[in-house]
Amino acid sequence: MPESANVRSVDAIKRFQAAVLQFQEDARQCVTALELQLHRMIGWLERDRPGFWKREIENCYREMGEARIRLHRCKMRRVGDFRPTCYEEGKAVEKAKKDLEFAQKQVPVIKFWHSNAQHEANEYHGRTSQLTQILEREIPQLLALLQAAVTQLEAYGNVQLPDAKVAPVYKSAAEEPESTEEGDVE
Repeated sequence: MPESANVRSVDAIKRFQAAVLQFQEDARQCVTALELQLHRMIGWLERDRPGFWKREIENCYREMGEARIRLHRCKMRRVGDFRPTCYEEGKAVEKAKKDLEFAQKQVPVIKFWHSNAQHEANEYHGRTSQLTQILEREIPQLLALLQAAVTQLEAYGNVQLPDAKVAPVYKSAAEEPESTEEGDVE
């Protein structure tokens, strides 16, 4: 004979069912939020940053060209026998060169981080697929099982006992009525 369950409260099962349902909703929202954030970051690395650094390289070339023109003009100027040092113009050319080198180095860096982020996104999807499976398959099965248990327990609790005369319980012998011929108690 199967062991009997010691269920004291159907409401406890209902509260657990509600908590599981809340967990399912919260977990789905977290996974969705992480998916959106991951998608935005990869899109930023894939579409925004390469274009930004390409424009930055073009700006650096333009700045370097303008700085070289200013340096050339400065070197061509003479006031009598005095030639200006053109120190500031030279520094501007050096700064433009450094800015250009920095911008050019960012292109492979962006490619590296895009590739790295794509790899990590694939790893993340692999890790979260088990959680997604639990959220989409196993929790609904658990909720259905809990609902069936609640329904069965409520049906069991609503079972009426067959109409049978139950002898009243008396506190003392003086309270007992007299027996009839058949031995029935009134």
